[in-house]
Amino acid sequence: MGPVIPKYFNVAGPCIPGKHYMLPAVERLPEARSLAERGQYFVVHAARQSGKTTLLRALTREINAEGRHYALYCSLETL
Repeated sequence: MGPVIPKYFNVAGPCIPGKHYMLPAVERLPEARSLAERGQYFVVHAARQSGKTTLLRALTREINAEGRHYALYCSLETL
């Protein structure tokens, strides 16, 4: 087994809870969950590196973990 790498502050790309220091992503935008539950669309618009991707990936994991719905995250950034 390799060396244990301590957590660090991520400044580029999505945060990974076990790897990076971070605040709980879904708690920063609680209305997103209720909109998704009602089947409504929503847009997450914010400045660069403010946690948009981290939020959407966390919301996807949370919804899928419950097993009632299936959420899909897809990025079109490279297009």
